Amino acid sequence: MPEDIRPRGLELLEVLTVGLPFCGFKLLGGLAFSGAGPLLRLTAAPLLALGAADAAINGANLAGLLFRSRRATDDCFFSLATRPFRARSAPSGKWREFGDSLDALLSFALVALMIGGGFLRTMPASRLAAWNACVILNVLGAGLGRFGLSLRDLSRDERC
Repeated sequence: MPEDIRPRGLELLEVLTVGLPFCGFKLLGGLAFSGAGPLLRLTAAPLLALGAADAAINGANLAGLLFRSRRATDDCFFSLATRPFRARSAPSGKWREFGDSLDALLSFALVALMIGGGFLRTMPASRLAAWNACVILNVLGAGLGRFGLSLRDLSRDERC
């Protein structure tokens, strides 16, 4: 469903269950990698910076949705980074989607690396609790999002 016609509640749900957990994956992954081997240590600072930027973006979007009933900006840093390409090509939604999908790929790759690399075992309890909250929100959001799409499709069928 295009962003301009999505109900505000779904937008809020997306920020809370996708945007903010993805920030958590980047920030907590960056913290975990700062104590890892040399290759992963190189990724720590960029992940922390990207996670902080995305947290600011998602915070602005959350405030925009709560107080102005619309997002303040794009979904994430990568989506914002595609703006120059959007201006030169049509339809611009494809470039925004590319940025969003790159963010999802990075976030899910971080989850896989954190689990597969055993980094969760090395996290302090407070960080592990935050990580678990991010995973729980993200998984519930995916399920609720899919359920919402099926309800939307059913209601469209009923109107036809």
